[in-house]
Amino acid sequence: MWRYVSHILSSAQPGPVCGAWHASCPRATLGVMPVPSKRLKDDVDGTVDHHAAQQGRWPALAEVDVRWRGSFGYLAAIIEHDGQDEHIPLCRIEYLGDDEEWAFAIYSAATDSYTGALLHTGTDVGPPNDAFDTAAIVHLADHEA
Repeated sequence: MWRYVSHILSSAQPGPVCGAWHASCPRATLGVMPVPSKRLKDDVDGTVDHHAAQQGRWPALAEVDVRWRGSFGYLAAIIEHDGQDEHIPLCRIEYLGDDEEWAFAIYSAATDSYTGALLHTGTDVGPPNDAFDTAAIVHLADHEA
């Protein structure tokens, strides 16, 4: 077993999508993944929520909730519907070590999982606001003004 793991570690290359080490890359290894600081997590939470509110495309959108686990942030829309809050999973962002370059994975309700995808800008990495915009186009179309 150890020979297999050491072979993977010695022959590993950066992921083919963005050249970074992250879990969504097929060649990711057991290397250390960067974790965003508390300050950066708070900044992302506030920035994405403010960005969504400023757009005004989704009047029922109460807020964007971001939950953190390691280097991953999970974005969910909180929609007010008949006096109740409905949580709609949107996407997952992954911190790659740069405050403006995050990997993106869209949520699939059919499989209850996240799949790496391109942002609406045509790139596979970008700022969290682009991740929200891309996921909102897919998941919040029924809630547009």
